[in-house]
Amino acid sequence: MMMMHSLYFLVFLVVSIASECSLRQTKLNEGTRLCCYYDTKRIPTIGVGFNLQRKDAEQVLRSYGVKKENVLNDCMSSTRKSCITDYQATDIFKNYAYPEASACAASYAPGMPTSVHAALTDVAFAGCGTLKGFVKMRAALYKNDWKSASNELKNSVWCKDVKSNRCNLNMACIASGN
Repeated sequence: MMMMHSLYFLVFLVVSIASECSLRQTKLNEGTRLCCYYDTKRIPTIGVGFNLQRKDAEQVLRSYGVKKENVLNDCMSSTRKSCITDYQATDIFKNYAYPEASACAASYAPGMPTSVHAALTDVAFAGCGTLKGFVKMRAALYKNDWKSASNELKNSVWCKDVKSNRCNLNMACIASGN
């Protein structure tokens, strides 16, 4: 009976981790701000972590009827005159920001299991250069040494910069090897 209970708990844990390691979790981690704000690195940002210094930011915003210049003025003046809608924020996230981070994760460590890839994508949301700085983690991932890879993340500056929940979740996603 005890073994069966342990098995159910393990299945529950794996399913719980897998369901948390996703695009949805990155969106929750980032939060949604409909008006311009400065992120932790003082980069003007809007929506779900959409970096306004991206080369395509002006074009992306224009496609939603928003002028980048006006959005940046809001940031500098701490005003809310050029905001986007929740729908636009989600659409930009799903069609521009998340796919770019996911592509970075795929190039960093191709062929990773779904939960591991989702965690790497979440880290890449801080910029592809941030993820690529994890040289030892990458080596551990290639060896399928999920625990060591998770520990590399744990001891990083990135984990210190983000909320502990975000770091811990990504560590669990990587450690799961799923």
